[in-house]
Amino acid sequence: MPATPTTWNLRHVCILLFALSFFVIAMHPEARLMGKEVPYSGEAVRVARSLVDHGTFANPFRMLDTGETAHVAPVYPFIYAALLKMFGTGYPCLLIIWGINIAFLAVQLALLPWLTSRLGFGMTPGIIASALGAISVHTGVDGSWECFLVGFFLMLICFLTWRIENWSTLRRALLLGLVWGVLVLTNPIMVFLLLAWPAVIVASLPAENRKAMFVRALVMICTAMLIVSTWIIRDYAQFGAFMFVRDNLGLELSIGNNPCAAATFRETEKAGCLYLNHPNGNPVVAKSVADMGELAFERARLHRALNWMNENREAFLKLTAQRFRQFWFPTVNDRHWEQYLVWLITLMAAPGMILLWRKNAAFARLVLLSWILFPLIYYLVPSETRYRYPIYWTMLLPAGCALAAAYAKLSAAQFVPAIFRQSYRPAIQQHEIK
Repeated sequence: MPATPTTWNLRHVCILLFALSFFVIAMHPEARLMGKEVPYSGEAVRVARSLVDHGTFANPFRMLDTGETAHVAPVYPFIYAALLKMFGTGYPCLLIIWGINIAFLAVQLALLPWLTSRLGFGMTPGIIASALGAISVHTGVDGSWECFLVGFFLMLICFLTWRIENWSTLRRALLLGLVWGVLVLTNPIMVFLLLAWPAVIVASLPAENRKAMFVRALVMICTAMLIVSTWIIRDYAQFGAFMFVRDNLGLELSIGNNPCAAATFRETEKAGCLYLNHPNGNPVVAKSVADMGELAFERARLHRALNWMNENREAFLKLTAQRFRQFWFPTVNDRHWEQYLVWLITLMAAPGMILLWRKNAAFARLVLLSWILFPLIYYLVPSETRYRYPIYWTMLLPAGCALAAAYAKLSAAQFVPAIFRQSYRPAIQQHEIK
């Protein structure tokens, strides 16, 4: 009996892309594992170790134990601590954490064809975007930071918020607010999108629907803030003052705005400026944190940074402009071909946004708001490539749309593989979505 031929649909493509993306990222130089056990590098990792060893959310700095902290957001350290508790601190745990972070990124890339299909572009732009994302990895994938988890959360919540039926009832609004609350506790900057996205969606609705959906949006936002308030209460009980999730703004601003500051974290470190100012590298500064208390230290650093910014406005504006450029067109050390690829993705995202706006203005508004609001704080502190990764998929998606459109115009139909010709229809088949 002849075998039934396999019909490739969207689900198969996404699964295949996940496997390929995972493999390509795992082989990438940026994902090379160093050491044979969980490292002490990264504030979130050290807080996770403190949770396991002492049961305290404390000691984020390498040079000295400085006590209870609000330097990092809580979700990733607690996840990391749970893995340390289950698997120890040896190489198996390091490998598991490394694999989970690669998976967070690979899932984002694998879901891009599904998302472009939902938006009406078909699979091709998503496949192109996924391939671009896999070969353009330009930050370390060692599990020390939460950027890949945040990117995964943001992609999920972007789709859920964009599809208004996902929060069209009170129950659904409550559930979506719960997810938003976890995201804000993973990266507090997401509170800007929590406030902006529902507002823009409600404002674009017909007048007769706005009141009901405004109430749902308010329920969603209040639920999220209720979740976030649990950590705000913890911080207030610990430090005796209000802070929104974390208190590291003063330190980060002072590192990035002083006489020896540079545009990027690497340049700041190379110039010796990081050693002079950061408790991770200077035991004298770490002792100041321990002696003054973290909150007083952070407030003193905030005051110092604001004074310097006010008194050196030309230097401050120059640094801000350089960091703006670094966020969108980052310097990728030692791999210039990859740097130019990342720049190409940023450039192609602009015409891709026009295509996205024409196809689905509601979704395009959410992406555009993420471009405007998310990077704002990162223009003020030394730039690192990992800061881009929570919204990197929002650049890959329109870049893939733009490149697919250009390819469709420049290539004769007979040279395009059948699966691509079929998937790049403006309207897709229903079975491809399911």
